[in-house]
Amino acid sequence: MKSLAELVASPGWLARYPYYAAVVARLDLVEDPSVDSMGVSLHGRRFYLHVNREALARRPEFTLGILLHEVHHVVLGHLTDPALSDPAHPELMELAKEISANEWITEPLPSPITLASFTRWGLKRGQSTRERYLRLVAAREADPSTLQATPRFVDDHRPQQEGRARGVPAVDPTPALVRDAIAAAGERRELDGGAPEHATLAGREPGRLLELLEGATRAPDKPLDWRAALERFVADRRSPDHTWSRPNRRFPSRVGEVPGRAWLGRVDSRPRLLVALDTSASISDAALAEIARHLGELARHAELIVAEIDAEIARVGPFDGVLREVVGRGGTDLRPAFAPSFLAQLAVDGVVYFTDGDGPWPEAPPSSPVLWVLPEGVEFACPWGARATLG
Repeated sequence: MKSLAELVASPGWLARYPYYAAVVARLDLVEDPSVDSMGVSLHGRRFYLHVNREALARRPEFTLGILLHEVHHVVLGHLTDPALSDPAHPELMELAKEISANEWITEPLPSPITLASFTRWGLKRGQSTRERYLRLVAAREADPSTLQATPRFVDDHRPQQEGRARGVPAVDPTPALVRDAIAAAGERRELDGGAPEHATLAGREPGRLLELLEGATRAPDKPLDWRAALERFVADRRSPDHTWSRPNRRFPSRVGEVPGRAWLGRVDSRPRLLVALDTSASISDAALAEIARHLGELARHAELIVAEIDAEIARVGPFDGVLREVVGRGGTDLRPAFAPSFLAQLAVDGVVYFTDGDGPWPEAPPSSPVLWVLPEGVEFACPWGARATLG
């Protein structure tokens, strides 16, 4: 079995894992016999890969898998993300990090903690490390005897913890490292003449991962009140526009030279909104009752078309003031409500979606504005749409 240095320099590694190789090339290698096998740390703005050569030599079949695991810790922001620092339950945060770092690895790992072992507590593919931590905390709060055993991790987390104890830079260095790695791997792919077998990084297209790290697709820090969202819908419908059909009030004699302005829409017009109602089994009756009360308020400001949806659209109709019962109660799929043909048929000005966010969404947003209304404390990774909190 090749040594770590030989593995990183080998053509097979570069071809199969170009983005991982580019990240590893930007880590400072430290021989550290105090770690179990490997670990990563951050000091200043430099990332370090700690390696115990003797431990790896005893079980060389795990070298590649553990190396991919360390890359995941780095590129997922486990060393720098402030949302992952100073948790109330440090051991559950470390567990959430380990689960995320093991995800997407198909190479052999020594007794890995896998996502499949935690699905009973709501953990699933594609969740952020923070969301997994919150779900683990909720599981323990529901049953204090849950998740009390100390698991054995694939790698050593002490270098991460010690580096964070010394402080994290004001400017997160993780996006810059990933950006440089993407550029370097892209050049190699062009030289090699095609797409490599593994063209992802931590289970994501590298550009998408970079967007998540830079916060471009992160949900707003302050949830948006649905009333403010409705005011925005109305304002968008009545925004002023330039027109040549009327004179400019400041320059009435310059007809044909300076356009006038006109308000679009009618003063008394109300927006027509699609209220998509998640009726999957994961939405409680209490939540539905709360939603019904909000719909009564919404109806004072807009024309509402209610679509009851679980994994598919179950029923559509105008809101008549009462939400008596709902149909569905199956799985969750957030995509049917945004089908272009469905939105075109309804001719709505915007979409207000009441959901717990526990389902797939379309990759691209619709042309109409969208407001997601989510239960308090829920992390929702959809990269588009405004957020509001349903208490």
